[in-house]
Amino acid sequence: MRHSDRARVATLLFAATMIALGVAFVWLHLTTPSDGARIEPHPFVWRSSGVVISVLHPQRNGLRTGDIVTAVDGKSLESWGQALADPAMQRSQWQPGQVVTYTVIRNGVAQDVPVTLGMYPLDAVWQEGWSTILFALVFEFIALYIVLRRPGEQPPLVLLLAASGILGATTWSFGLQISDLIGSVGFWLYKATTSIDFLLYYIASLHFALMFPRRYGFLVDHPWRVGALYLAPFVLDALYLSVTGLQSSNVLLWLGNANTGENIIVALLLVSIIVTVSRTYRASQDVETRRKIRWLVFGALLSGISGLVLWQIPANVFGHPFIDANALGLLALPLPLAIAIAVLRHHLFDIDTILNRTLVYGGLTAIVVGVYIGIVAGLGSVFQAHGNLLISLVGAGAVAVLVQPLRLWLQRIVDRLMFGERDNPDAVLTRLGQRLETTLAPDAVLPTIAETIANALKLPSVAIVVSTGNRLTTAVEYGVAPGPQIMFPLVYQSEMVGQLLVSPRSPDEPLSDADKHLLEHIAHQAGIAVHATRLSADLQRSRERLVTAREEERRRIRRDTHDGVGPALAGLTLKVGAARNVVTRDPVVAARLLAELGTDIEATIADIRRLVYALRPPALDELGLVAAIRGQIAQYQAQGSHDVDDMVQAPMRVTMDAPAKMPPLPAAIEVATYRIVSEALANAAKHAQARNCRITLILDKSLHLEIADDGCGLSPERKAGVGLVSMRERAEELGGTCVITSDPGKGTQVVAQLPLAKE
Repeated sequence: MRHSDRARVATLLFAATMIALGVAFVWLHLTTPSDGARIEPHPFVWRSSGVVISVLHPQRNGLRTGDIVTAVDGKSLESWGQALADPAMQRSQWQPGQVVTYTVIRNGVAQDVPVTLGMYPLDAVWQEGWSTILFALVFEFIALYIVLRRPGEQPPLVLLLAASGILGATTWSFGLQISDLIGSVGFWLYKATTSIDFLLYYIASLHFALMFPRRYGFLVDHPWRVGALYLAPFVLDALYLSVTGLQSSNVLLWLGNANTGENIIVALLLVSIIVTVSRTYRASQDVETRRKIRWLVFGALLSGISGLVLWQIPANVFGHPFIDANALGLLALPLPLAIAIAVLRHHLFDIDTILNRTLVYGGLTAIVVGVYIGIVAGLGSVFQAHGNLLISLVGAGAVAVLVQPLRLWLQRIVDRLMFGERDNPDAVLTRLGQRLETTLAPDAVLPTIAETIANALKLPSVAIVVSTGNRLTTAVEYGVAPGPQIMFPLVYQSEMVGQLLVSPRSPDEPLSDADKHLLEHIAHQAGIAVHATRLSADLQRSRERLVTAREEERRRIRRDTHDGVGPALAGLTLKVGAARNVVTRDPVVAARLLAELGTDIEATIADIRRLVYALRPPALDELGLVAAIRGQIAQYQAQGSHDVDDMVQAPMRVTMDAPAKMPPLPAAIEVATYRIVSEALANAAKHAQARNCRITLILDKSLHLEIADDGCGLSPERKAGVGLVSMRERAEELGGTCVITSDPGKGTQVVAQLPLAKE
């Protein structure tokens, strides 16, 4: 059997055992005589001398509610309590119709009361606890149904374990009887259900929160850690009982206070459940996960607010609740129903709207009642008039005046909790500005914008797409998009620089007009930031290209010097030495060496000139920019153009329109212009097979260069060639532009704009 199958069988057996304990307790009472009274599950009913009882089936001249039973058949309850764990203790075997003498304290006076034993008052128990029992049964059937609908999943099994725990713990509705203390079996069954089952309900609920809707694998995927989760509360409870048992001199008081440790542990488990659910909601960007959590929160809120409105507040204001205590269990029914919807059909309703209205009107009701109580109680205390109609009218009038402002205030708080600050665009823009002020790194600007928008508006996903040329590239994405996203253009000076993509809070809830209006404002501000970020990225890339080009140039110079000029100079040195050695002995050999030396020197000088020309064309320094370009033109006029098969064609006719007198230009501008012209002429002559080419130089606030030919144009492969890329990079390095247009059969046009800057 696989581990998952063993865990499934063990869980089902454990759940059945928990229910069986409760069934055994009920069966014991149905098959044994009863005195018609029970001990309520409250610590204050346990006294050092006995226990306070509540009569379910009154008898004439018998027990009464509020009696403190101190002894049965002459033996004190303290003695019976001390003998609970003694299996050798002789215990009475009561029979139906038997009369048992109870010693009770009634109105401060001890007296003996004869009690005739009868059948267990199941009808009275059902009348008082039917809603609680109904809640537990409904919860159990819901959990069982979920297990059948999701047979291969673990969370439904854990939910069934929790439901079985609360069903077994409903024995507290039946209550403990005096006969359970005397017989001991009923007492231990009662403790097993009301303590063990009750703790297991909260432990399993925490386990369920750790598995649904998000799985915390670090805990639930390790069996020994899950075992520790279930065992630790019982170990703590056992330690508490041991310590208090050693310190207590009265068993009855110790039994009455035994639940204190359990209550503390339950409170800790409840806090852990709330923290786990809250952390899951905050950490999850998935819309489906958040929707499921909202259903769980809605069920808990509806149960809690119903208890406040129908029970707690009316009991304090009017002296009596709006519903009977027997119906309190009905107020807890929304929780298991909400869990079932969250697990099976979380798309059933628009939970966000329901949850929003529940929070607003539930909170409004609680505040209004509180204000009314405060005003009536305060004025009654000041004027020493309680139940005065005028004071009640003043309280009602104050509530009527405050109800609308309170509703709007609560609505804003709940909307901010669920939808973020969409109704306060100034706050969102201010927060975004503050975040950007503290964000110094350019690469952190866009992630900061996306994160701020997502958190401020409670959106599951926000992405920023940047326009690069003709392509759109996702620069940053915060969260996970659950479905189609809504696009808001990012514009800077009428140019679309990117897109802002946002996901609605849920697939069924489109963005409201307020959301869209705010996002349009944010997109306007974000467009400026995207443009600045793109400029920063372009600047960084330009710097990288400059550094790369510089290092490549240095590498080329080193290689040419090391492989060409260096060995040539070393060879010259050797020949000079050889000529010096033979000049006196053999003048003929020396003359030959000197002749070779002259030839080598000329070759070396040519290599050095080539290196210098590669750094900066000498013609620029000797002739100036315009004359140097005319020198290039002369070369193309003297030779024919070449096609792709290297067939010589007619010479290309090149004309130039330039200022008659060119003022001195920055060296970088001259070199870039000269190189762009050289590359454009080479492309026109060799690849475009042009017959005519025109060069135009215009000098204004910037240098405008245009080279146009009438060739066959450039092929798509040639448009992405190294030469054309080099022309663009030379212009961009100087902060200029270079645009190359070419259509098949219509020639090629190169237009460069180079800004003039002082060196």
